[in-house]
Amino acid sequence: MKRSLEERLGARFSLEQKLAMKFTRLVCVLILASGLILMTSDTVIFYYRMIHGLNQQVDQILADTQISANPATAGPELNPSVRPFVRILAPDGTVFYQGELFTGSSSGHADPFAPPKMGGDSYSVVTRPIYREGGVVGFVQFAGHARQGPNEFGWKVLELLVVTILMGVLSYILGLRFSRHTLRPVHESQARLEQFTQDASHELRTPLASISSSLDVAMKTGEYQDGIVAAKGQVKYASLLVERLLEVAQLDRAKVDLGQVDLTALVTAVASQNMESCKERELTMQVTTREAVIVEGDSLLLRQLVNNLIENAVKFNAPGGTVNVVLNVTDLHVGNSRGFIAPDGLSHVFEPFYQVDSSRTQRGFGLGLAIVKKIADLHGWHVAVTSSVEAGTNFIVRFA
Repeated sequence: MKRSLEERLGARFSLEQKLAMKFTRLVCVLILASGLILMTSDTVIFYYRMIHGLNQQVDQILADTQISANPATAGPELNPSVRPFVRILAPDGTVFYQGELFTGSSSGHADPFAPPKMGGDSYSVVTRPIYREGGVVGFVQFAGHARQGPNEFGWKVLELLVVTILMGVLSYILGLRFSRHTLRPVHESQARLEQFTQDASHELRTPLASISSSLDVAMKTGEYQDGIVAAKGQVKYASLLVERLLEVAQLDRAKVDLGQVDLTALVTAVASQNMESCKERELTMQVTTREAVIVEGDSLLLRQLVNNLIENAVKFNAPGGTVNVVLNVTDLHVGNSRGFIAPDGLSHVFEPFYQVDSSRTQRGFGLGLAIVKKIADLHGWHVAVTSSVEAGTNFIVRFA
């Protein structure tokens, strides 16, 4: 089935270009509509003012008592400035007097209520009766230039079209720049989502391949117990990975349940829970906290943030090293003394699946710090990292 013209054109243009074209179309329609409205109102106002002016001239002529006393002879007595624009008729249409503008129309007899035929320029004519003693003794007509004729209206339409084209080009350029600037975060978010999906697929593919391999070996060798044990280990790893992926996905649409959180008590409790893992790795944990540090936040998410930072400091430390946890009034520091991240890796530590130890000697998913960053962002906090060979690695969470 052939695609419609709109679909074929849509496939050739980017989203930014299509938005810019829609914006341009809207601007052009608004310009044309407003231009036509202004032109129409301008024409109406012009003709209203013109007719009003003609009536004022007739009022001045009728104010002269001589014209009502004897319309047949009043024409030559009119003011020379208005005489060319005047025609005086009898009640039956007999022409008593006509000025220069009426040259070419009927000179003997004319219908007072029919538009006079006047050559040359465009004119408008006002006809008013002449009264004497309650009766009509004639008609006076006054002509005026109708300068807004068809030619002038046509020029205005042409000007409107030119302005619309120029504004359309300008609107497209500005709309394209604006849409690119506006959609940049969307494209970046989409790119991160695609990268996250690819990384997740890669991470899941590894344990699934190991499970399949372990089961194949077990079926070939008959060593079912060893194969099943290996497969169960990989299933557990995959299950944990799925759980962490769900945590990351849920944080993207999570609503923070804000409340008053005693961060001193929370940090102390989480540090105590990780003491055992420090002993197993021959590490020393030093915890320094200020009393009654109260923050506004989600206690469950903040517990996860602190726990991930301490677990990370423990995991990427060396035996004999120290894990330092320092809570101040404005920030939280969690670091290890024997962990080092190269400068080119510092900007990536909060990305999902990124691990400094590319050899994977430290078993993990690379999602812990990404979760820390998301939780900090949800609270409007700022998280940063510094690292050196001498001082180790230190994560700083600023909440005030």
